[in-house]
Amino acid sequence: MSKLNLRFSNFEKVLLAIILGLVLVIIIGTIAAKVHQKTQTPEILISKGKAVSLMAPADDAEIAYYELGTLRIVTRAEDDEELTSVLVISPWLAYPAGDTVFFEELARKKGLIKGLFQAYFSARTKNQLLEETEVKIEENLKDQINAQFALGQISDIYLTDYIFLE
Repeated sequence: MSKLNLRFSNFEKVLLAIILGLVLVIIIGTIAAKVHQKTQTPEILISKGKAVSLMAPADDAEIAYYELGTLRIVTRAEDDEELTSVLVISPWLAYPAGDTVFFEELARKKGLIKGLFQAYFSARTKNQLLEETEVKIEENLKDQINAQFALGQISDIYLTDYIFLE
């Protein structure tokens, strides 16, 4: 009877060692994946010259920040109508290449920047936006966004999508 308990005890030890080994492999794999994921962001790859943005500025002294993604913004209703329009934009910002400190500030203030885009476009009607030139819109937004930064300035704003949905 004691031999049976001893075998069972050894069997339990082997199972426990296997389970602990699997848990350790999963934890190490998860940590390695997270570390690798953070070091391979598009901005880091582009700044190291290992990737090229298809929308990058032509000037090598600038780099693109395009983490804002695609924004869908409801415009203000016309005075005589209750209908609003949905504007879809994909903005990205140009800033000096190699300025990692400013990049960190950009990344920290990503939500604020999105809010500025939201506030700008939602305060205007579709007709007002269609009457303004894209250059004027970009200049107004650039001034508002640059007023929020302490460590640098964006040099330009580009809108790859600027579509009204009906």
